[in-house]
Amino acid sequence: MSNKPLPSAQVLAAVAQAAQRAEAAKQRVMVVDDDPQILVTLKGLLEPWGLNVTTLDDPQQFWERLESCSPDLLILAVEMLILDGIELCQRVRNGSRWGNLPIILLTAHTDATIINQVFAVGADDFVSKPIVGPELVTRILNRLERLKLLQEAAETDRLTKLSNRRKSTQDLTAYLQLARQQKQPLCLAVLDLDNLKEVNDRHGYNTGDIVMRQWGQLLRQTFKQNAVVARWEGDEFVVALYGMVRADGIQSFIRLLTTLRNRRFIAPDQTQFRITFSGGIAQYPDDGTDLPALYQAASEALHRSKVAGCDCIFSAGASSAILRPTQS
Repeated sequence: MSNKPLPSAQVLAAVAQAAQRAEAAKQRVMVVDDDPQILVTLKGLLEPWGLNVTTLDDPQQFWERLESCSPDLLILAVEMLILDGIELCQRVRNGSRWGNLPIILLTAHTDATIINQVFAVGADDFVSKPIVGPELVTRILNRLERLKLLQEAAETDRLTKLSNRRKSTQDLTAYLQLARQQKQPLCLAVLDLDNLKEVNDRHGYNTGDIVMRQWGQLLRQTFKQNAVVARWEGDEFVVALYGMVRADGIQSFIRLLTTLRNRRFIAPDQTQFRITFSGGIAQYPDDGTDLPALYQAASEALHRSKVAGCDCIFSAGASSAILRPTQS
């Protein structure tokens, strides 16, 4: 990394650009420095950019504060009397809990020996004192943005832009815990596109990918609040609707069936075709009190919808009832 300072206008422009891309839902930054004035300065610099800043002037309380704050980024002063930032950084990196936490070190000394130490212990970046406000802010915002992009890549299905199985499982588990605590219902649906293989075989995988992208967009637009929408594998999708009873959930999916049935897709040869889906729906706690049980119940209902001819929804426990919108 170059130590050459950026022109102030360029730095300010970079700050403005990074701030526009920063997460609106306040990302958390923890700052550790035994100089209270530095802490006040950093808090004043960072909070106007939408960051939630936790400060600590006693490094001996570091681990307790780290757990309670659970920051997205950590700033450590290198020069502290009791426990310096290089040692703290090394301890953080040696642990599995916080091993990937982005760390920026603040140092008044920028000689080669110190800088080599900074990166040897696993710091992501360093900023020299006295602090140049815009330069520090832009580095922090850009670091947080890169972290956010990496997290999104790890949690999002590339093709449909829906949550992947790992991320959605975490969210579903959290929603089920909330439903248990608040004594609220939750509907879990397993959906499967009926004729995607046929589309791939007749029109090519590029056309199939277009269908999947549009299907993902339709799911995101349809289920926006108190919902988990995910692609689990292949053409299987999972949708959870918190606070919704089975009857209302069924109506939501019937409307979705109708919307998809009325949509026309166009192949490269200008051939028009349609896509349908089949679904199975289960309700917490009636059909299961944990995710594996609910998923099993919804999957069995999905299987019955396939046996019944597809393009319909079965409810768990209703072995003979086919829920299908009126043909248009």
